[in-house]
Amino acid sequence: MIEVSNADRIVFPAVSRTKGDVVSYYERIAPRALPHVVNRPLSIRRFPKGLAAPGFFQKNVPAHYPESIARLAVPRSHAATRRHPRKDGKSESNVTNYPVVSLAEHLAYLANQGAIELHVPTCRVASYVNGTGAPDRIVLDLDPPAGETELVRSAAFLARDALAALGLGSVAVATGSKGYHVIAPLIPSADGETVFLAAQKLSALLAHHHPDTMTLAFRVNQRGRKVFVDFLRNAPNATVVAPFSLRARPRATVAVPLTWEELATTAPDAFTIDDVERLMDREDTLANAATTPGDALAFTSAVDAAFEREGLALQKFDRFRS
Repeated sequence: MIEVSNADRIVFPAVSRTKGDVVSYYERIAPRALPHVVNRPLSIRRFPKGLAAPGFFQKNVPAHYPESIARLAVPRSHAATRRHPRKDGKSESNVTNYPVVSLAEHLAYLANQGAIELHVPTCRVASYVNGTGAPDRIVLDLDPPAGETELVRSAAFLARDALAALGLGSVAVATGSKGYHVIAPLIPSADGETVFLAAQKLSALLAHHHPDTMTLAFRVNQRGRKVFVDFLRNAPNATVVAPFSLRARPRATVAVPLTWEELATTAPDAFTIDDVERLMDREDTLANAATTPGDALAFTSAVDAAFEREGLALQKFDRFRS
């Protein structure tokens, strides 16, 4: 147990949950959350004054963080630096020093720093160190129009079946927001760019085979009543919300791995901070699936072959200009 500063500060006004409640949640959920964040560089969404005030994403480790939280220096892309210049005119560092947690108390510490959401990339520290950026999972982020739970649920089953046809088992995650993630664990044998390209091709195949359900249109006003298949979560240095992370949403919802049977009746935002004991008693389907990862090289080859058979061509895609 850590000493919580401003423990009575209201963080989630709609449900009257305090900073002390958030720290307690992360202390209790740590055994479930740690397998999904250990040895991955963390991006943290902080709300130091609660949801009533603006929050921000933090990637660089502040100097005051304890030494037990490791640091990982990751080069920033030139494009990202160019698109997000510093407002004060000073030169931007070309390296991000991410925090890397390893202990349960680290999660409580971050919560005491105002962290609500924990976001992780698709690869672990070792893949950054060896320079391959090889992912140990592929993530399809299914983003539906507002209120279209049944549509995004159908899209998740279609994504599961497509991955299975390409040799990968997968798990659905209720994101705590309006959609689902479909995650397939991988043996990290293919480099990051290869897997990212395969994710883009798979998303294009899904949109091609299911044009009434799925789309690759990045702009919301171009999607119609379709689910956006966001493959960009697999790009180098991109992140996705970690399972069992709280979400910065009014009801203090939680991202939770599901069984495929549960998906049929479980809304994306079904779980909240009040379900922590129930979450501790649940099977962690993603942690279980990660013990039998699929062959990344075989998967990327299978996607390439399917893409070629359909005669499709990749469209140039820039999320900042599309």
